Amino acid sequence: MNSKSKKDGFTLLEILVAMTIIVTIVSMVYGSYFATSKSTQICKAKMTLYQQGRNVLEQMARQIRCSYPGTDEKQTYQVTSISQMGNKTQKNEVSHYFKGNPDEPTGEILHLVTTSRVSGGRGATDGLFEVIYKFDKRKGTLFLSQERFIGASENVAKKRNWRQIARNIECIELSFFDGQQWLNKWDFKDKMKLPFAVKIGINCEDENYRQCHCSTVAYVCCQMNQGKEARTEILVSVNKP
Repeated sequence: MNSKSKKDGFTLLEILVAMTIIVTIVSMVYGSYFATSKSTQICKAKMTLYQQGRNVLEQMARQIRCSYPGTDEKQTYQVTSISQMGNKTQKNEVSHYFKGNPDEPTGEILHLVTTSRVSGGRGATDGLFEVIYKFDKRKGTLFLSQERFIGASENVAKKRNWRQIARNIECIELSFFDGQQWLNKWDFKDKMKLPFAVKIGINCEDENYRQCHCSTVAYVCCQMNQGKEARTEILVSVNKP
């Protein structure tokens, strides 16, 4: 009777072996799940970073393509207004039909008048819009200001509403094609015309140092026939951390 009851139980060694096997299996399953979850998070973070860069890139390119050249590029582009005090005449040069400089101290890297309006704003959808992109290098944040373009006099001392459209941006590269060479900045006030094309490059980097680079060339539609020397290129690459 005693010998039979002894065979019905488990020894301590058998229990330990069983527990070891169970722990090993659970560890393998959890490790596989953790690796898959981490890989999914990395992939999702890269896609989010990439999508943000592409959205900004496409938006800027679309507005550049629809840039407004002014009424006549051969004019002096001056707006005359009569002051109420002393009947003095004040002239304001139209310098902001198109201005771009990625190293602008104020952070306003691109300033243009365009017929392409960014969705989400208030007001009419047709007409001319004054668009300014401002890049805060310290915070890695890109801002947008969009207003109806009424005239050059509206550009002076105007308070603007800025909207954040992208973050985690490491740098923004801009270069402008004049028909013969690429320039690192452009000022309508000096050139008295729009560039033929604009090359845009955006480098994004998140808090885990994952990087994404997007670039494209946007032709200015009203200059397209004269800018044949510039070749369109769309380069996209995602760098591993």
